[in-house]
Amino acid sequence: MRNSLFLLGWLATSWSHAQHPVIENVLNSLSIDSMLLYVNELTGELPVDVGNGPELIVSRHKNNDGNAVAQAYLEMKLAEWGYTPQVQSFSVTGKNVYAIKEGTMYPNEYVILCAHYDALPAGFLAAPAADDDGSGCGALLEAARILRDIDFEYSIIFGLWDEEEQGLVGSAFYAGGMAANDAVIRGVVNMDAIAWDGNADTKARVHTRPIANSFALADSTFAVLERYDIDIDLLLTNPGATYSDHASFWNNGYGAILIIEEFGADGNPHYHTSNDRVMYFDVPYFEKLAKLSIGTLATIAVPAGIAQSTVERSPLVATGLYAFPNPSSALTSVWLDTPVAQRYRIELLDGTGRIAQQVYQGEMPAGKNTLSVDLASLPAGAYLLRAIPAQGEAVSLRLVRTP
Repeated sequence: MRNSLFLLGWLATSWSHAQHPVIENVLNSLSIDSMLLYVNELTGELPVDVGNGPELIVSRHKNNDGNAVAQAYLEMKLAEWGYTPQVQSFSVTGKNVYAIKEGTMYPNEYVILCAHYDALPAGFLAAPAADDDGSGCGALLEAARILRDIDFEYSIIFGLWDEEEQGLVGSAFYAGGMAANDAVIRGVVNMDAIAWDGNADTKARVHTRPIANSFALADSTFAVLERYDIDIDLLLTNPGATYSDHASFWNNGYGAILIIEEFGADGNPHYHTSNDRVMYFDVPYFEKLAKLSIGTLATIAVPAGIAQSTVERSPLVATGLYAFPNPSSALTSVWLDTPVAQRYRIELLDGTGRIAQQVYQGEMPAGKNTLSVDLASLPAGAYLLRAIPAQGEAVSLRLVRTP
């Protein structure tokens, strides 16, 4: 038994330091020149042509005509790379833009990379918003470009939200719709302001909270940082701030993280002013945070076609967690496929990340294990069922308790 435990520990340690050749190639393919071009075009430094001749996007504020031009520009870029961009209208002026890259094994389970494209200040002032959040949009477009021909097990959503500056309006609409349709989201990586490093200390932050698998997502970010030797001094914030679009997914019970510059101690003095321009970017820093974000996304989405037991996926990870019926108002049956016999802790979390029910704790044999979860005593709403092994990664499943 001791030798078996030693082997399991060795495998987990080896996995945690292994580089995935596909992700390594992705990060090496990222072009800082391309990202800067996208941001320069989104911020009015260079003209764009979305069908009306060359024009400058002077402002992306929701009430400015430039916001609609930016929307058309984002659609055009995604279509240029072979995606079918979707426009989701949620108000007279508000429009989210997104595209889906279908997964090869789990097309109905999603990983989201997102940023917001709207801007401040309001009124007749220029609102280039290069750092907040042209930088995140530029990184997202580059991710869409370099990932277009690479297969992933899980579907990837490239989400560009509108009206973040008015209170996360666009992302709240999108996340709420996904939750209402019981969509399975494996994780959200939100990029908001990733290009300012005023004191050149390379500090950045990942924000997380005890909601769904948000801690595991943050762990993945730190693993990517170490595994691919990205020179960022990354700090963890828990509980994370709720001022950006990741919070919309937290509010709907989904795991999410925010990757952002050191917004507090080294805040961008041009934030929400007409002077938030590309000329103030720390370009190498921008490139590193983009790599960290895209590497995290690619890790969670799992590149297809290469044996995962020796690269990104631990051999100890359960291969599936299923429930039926779901939604349910009472008992639901849960199946957990486990690759090796080991001890598991299974718990049910409410929307705030608190443990609503301790479902199981003990040894589980290898193979398909069945147990029941009684939802009858719980308030109606969405919950997260999480299976945590003694060795390896947790797996989770969204359960819905109906009235």
